[in-house]
Amino acid sequence: MKSADSDKQLVEQILDGKVEAFNLLVWRWQSQLYNFLLRLTGNRELAQDICQEAFLRSYVRLKELRDKEKFASWLFRIAVNIHRSERRRPTLPVEDSTDLNSLGADATHFRPGAREMQLTLRMLVSRLSPEHRAVVLLRVFHGFRFDQMAIILDSPVSTLKSRLSKAFEELRAGLVGERPPAGS
Repeated sequence: MKSADSDKQLVEQILDGKVEAFNLLVWRWQSQLYNFLLRLTGNRELAQDICQEAFLRSYVRLKELRDKEKFASWLFRIAVNIHRSERRRPTLPVEDSTDLNSLGADATHFRPGAREMQLTLRMLVSRLSPEHRAVVLLRVFHGFRFDQMAIILDSPVSTLKSRLSKAFEELRAGLVGERPPAGS
């Protein structure tokens, strides 16, 4: 077993009884999933809890995964479903925008105005509706294709494209200090 194994190969190894292969899947996807959830929720503890729960559920339900090549999409879908369930609970902690301000704060190159632009974009993304925020995060920050996002968010591709377009309109309007057009 080597770290260059594909997700499909690792899933097959796990199903064949090589439990340690799951550690490689966790190592491969933990950071991306946590960062996605942190940006989605704005809360470090909640993101960490959902991330751990998603990995646990994926391990327990691994036999249910039909297309083993799509482990990442399936894992993100589990996490999104957990987040949706958490949002329906009345005990959900209020989003903490201070956590969002610390995302990616370690810029390696100084560019005048770059830090302010990052902070502004983070704030604007955090203000998007959860549906729009999830689409922006999956597409822009994590590079998922629309077909993968459709699996993760359980929505048609056309809906996701529309949400992304509306989210970009809101972000553009926020950057220039305008309100988005009526009906958005």
